[in-house]
Amino acid sequence: MDSMDRREWNNLVEKYAPSFGAFLHSYEWGEFQRSIGREIVRVWVDDEQGLVMAQAIKMDLPFGQFYWYVPKGPFGTALMERQIEVLHERLPGAVFLRVEPQDGGHMLRVSDIQPSVTMTLDLRKSENEIFSELKSKTRYNIRLAEKKGVVPKVVNIKRFEDFMRLMDQTSNRDRFSSHPDAYYQAMLTAMRDDRGAKAYIAMAFYNERPLVGNIMIDFAGVRTYLHGASSNLHRNVMAPYLLHWYLIKDAKRRGFHTFDFWGVAPPGSGEKHPWHGITRYKEGFGGVVVEQPGTFDLPTKHLWYSAYKTVRAMRRIKPF
Repeated sequence: MDSMDRREWNNLVEKYAPSFGAFLHSYEWGEFQRSIGREIVRVWVDDEQGLVMAQAIKMDLPFGQFYWYVPKGPFGTALMERQIEVLHERLPGAVFLRVEPQDGGHMLRVSDIQPSVTMTLDLRKSENEIFSELKSKTRYNIRLAEKKGVVPKVVNIKRFEDFMRLMDQTSNRDRFSSHPDAYYQAMLTAMRDDRGAKAYIAMAFYNERPLVGNIMIDFAGVRTYLHGASSNLHRNVMAPYLLHWYLIKDAKRRGFHTFDFWGVAPPGSGEKHPWHGITRYKEGFGGVVVEQPGTFDLPTKHLWYSAYKTVRAMRRIKPF
């Protein structure tokens, strides 16, 4: 349902959305997805069986096929069976629906798209209390960065090229694939209104050189650390620690109730997990682990879905 205006939609999302990832259902996130060429459908049904909400993104497949992706949803007051029923009614024609619900039930579990485990800080505590609950090494690194003269601040879109240079260094160093530059730029352009979900860059500088860049999203009382990048230079000045501490204090001062570190390795996953290093860093800031069921597929065209799974499996097989 696209007729609901921005404010009404966001108010309902804030009230009923999941404990983390609500920004993915914000009106602004939908407009960002639309700006990069994807069709968006906002589902809203409120009847005697309860409320069902979802922001669905149409994802193209070969041969004119497609699937609907509902990140961190559906959600609402209706039972999960009813929520899935509504999605099938309102999102026809797809090979499958890919959902990230609050209750996985008996659905087909697939690899996570968005993180299913995160770590959050309660900003309703006092600043002194939050700082005292940081791990001692994290407190030490924050103070060290301050002594070294690291300067953290929120910057405008003019620093985008600096951010992408840092992202290129990070993806090469840590061996992961980042989004294309245009993806980040579209996000920062489409989500810049203070009245809704806002995306922006925060950076830490040392001798006026940008060492760390984060893309943050503020929405519904939650500040989320969505993307991070850092330089190969001056790693000894511990700039990331001070930047995060600055963003935590700033969020608290602005009245946010939660700081979301957006993705950690599942508890007990061990050192071999690819997120082990970043998880250890995030754990230094205290907070609590929040878990969700994960990502699930609901096939509707079973032959096409089988073909899709076969092709995906073949692409994952590495040649000798």
